[in-house]
Amino acid sequence: MYPRTHLSFVLALLISLSAQAKTKDTKIADELFTGPVPVLKIEIPDAGIEILRNYHQVWRQTRPQRIDVKATVREGNTVYKNVAIHLKGSYSFQGIDSKPSMTLHFDKFEPGQNFHGLTKIHINNSVQDPSGLSEQFARETYKQLDIVTPRAGPCLVHLNERDFGICVIVEGVNKAFIQRNFRSAKGNLYDGGAGGDITKDLSVITGANPEDRSDLKELIEATAEPDPATRLERMSKILDVDEFITFAAVEASIVHWDGYSMGCNNYQVFNDVSRGKLIFIPHGMDQLYGVSNSPSMSLTPIFRGLVAKALFTIPQARTKYLKKIEDLSKKELSVEALHTHIDRLAKRLRTALTENGGLVLDSEVESMKSRMTQRVTSIGSQLLDMPRPVRLATGGVLQLSNWRFKSDTTYTARGGRRMTDEHPILNIIGGGDISAGGTWRSDVYLDEGHYEFTAKVRTEGLANSKGIRGVMLRISGETKTNGFETPADWKTLTYAFDIRGLEQIEFVCEFRGPEGACEIDASTLRLTRKGPASKLAVKLDEPAVEKSSVKR
Repeated sequence: MYPRTHLSFVLALLISLSAQAKTKDTKIADELFTGPVPVLKIEIPDAGIEILRNYHQVWRQTRPQRIDVKATVREGNTVYKNVAIHLKGSYSFQGIDSKPSMTLHFDKFEPGQNFHGLTKIHINNSVQDPSGLSEQFARETYKQLDIVTPRAGPCLVHLNERDFGICVIVEGVNKAFIQRNFRSAKGNLYDGGAGGDITKDLSVITGANPEDRSDLKELIEATAEPDPATRLERMSKILDVDEFITFAAVEASIVHWDGYSMGCNNYQVFNDVSRGKLIFIPHGMDQLYGVSNSPSMSLTPIFRGLVAKALFTIPQARTKYLKKIEDLSKKELSVEALHTHIDRLAKRLRTALTENGGLVLDSEVESMKSRMTQRVTSIGSQLLDMPRPVRLATGGVLQLSNWRFKSDTTYTARGGRRMTDEHPILNIIGGGDISAGGTWRSDVYLDEGHYEFTAKVRTEGLANSKGIRGVMLRISGETKTNGFETPADWKTLTYAFDIRGLEQIEFVCEFRGPEGACEIDASTLRLTRKGPASKLAVKLDEPAVEKSSVKR
């Protein structure tokens, strides 16, 4: 039997060797994202191509089972054999005969094999970011602020002699990633990358006890605490609040509207058991600084993520969030810093491109730099003119105004304004499509309370319509459809809701129907504060503790 001092020495040696191995792998992988832009030539046999050809992912539909096929990957003189490849993607999914996004596992069929120290990588088609630089820019920004983030960088890809041009390599988030970046890998790593909040049955990527969701349950219950001060205290016990504030502040600053705080999308949550805290890991940052949104996007948008909404309705947390954005805009995310950062990334990529490709890149970079400048200017203006919350006494009434029309994704419904008997009327006319719909919307920054949103409405031409149809009042984020009504004569509709803190609320008057129309008497669009917020906890539609399998 060895003496205790000898065992302690052996244990210390093993820990030291493990730390050295992690550092070595990290440095090797760093070269992948900072050295020469990699050129990958992927070869998939005809049988594998046929399997991948049969895989189709449709946006917002259940994802079919992904099947791995074997491939050979060549990078210069280095050859990787028996690499497992499957197709990935959701909204930006493209089939194998187009420009697909792919996940590559180097050790699944070839134990011990790795790619620059990594066993798993993603190759994104970058169709929403022709420059191929947004992912690397955003991830380096988060890393600079001590937010653990998988690395990314541009690459050039050929598949069976087809030239895909600029793609993006993204470091896979798996157990090896957690081991490299945290002191313990025992905690669960939850995947919210495919969309949905933490109340959903998120799949577990890795973790010692994947069926134990008590960590998420504790956070969810904390967000439901009615009293803002107590809510902050409870959330701080399970969530690294300061880190989340930075996480969300960067999302807003770089207009990452498709992330967790605003979109309930593109994120992972890790339980860092060494600290006893949940942390959020950013993901999917290919639409930044005004791509699919405005460079002038609000710094306090409608927060759809449960954690962001619960936290930023708390006055002191909201103040810290805005102060963090202000600090970032003067330092890490100032115009000078942003332009220097993106120019550095572009210089690295330009050396790997042909002359024509370099011209396209230069155009994309100049466009991004222009949007960055607009965003920083907008941030400064917004911080100087932040709205004050409307504070109504019990029984107080606010006339809602500044309504704007928005059609649904069919773009067939139409909205208009007119006067009838000196009453201003907002109307919505169906467009003939069975799912056609449209909304009138208005934003108000409100203080806590129990409120009623009311308006007089009427409909016509819906007698023979089927399915969901009619008109309803709601606030943005409410997805239930059991509130639609089809009154032929003027009727007052009422929508009641609670606010537990300070919150930007978007009011919605919605119409659905393949034909027909609705009218809303704009003079009756009112908000009444009925009293303090209800003491009932926030209702969760889906359990967070259902069984889920571990992803590999």
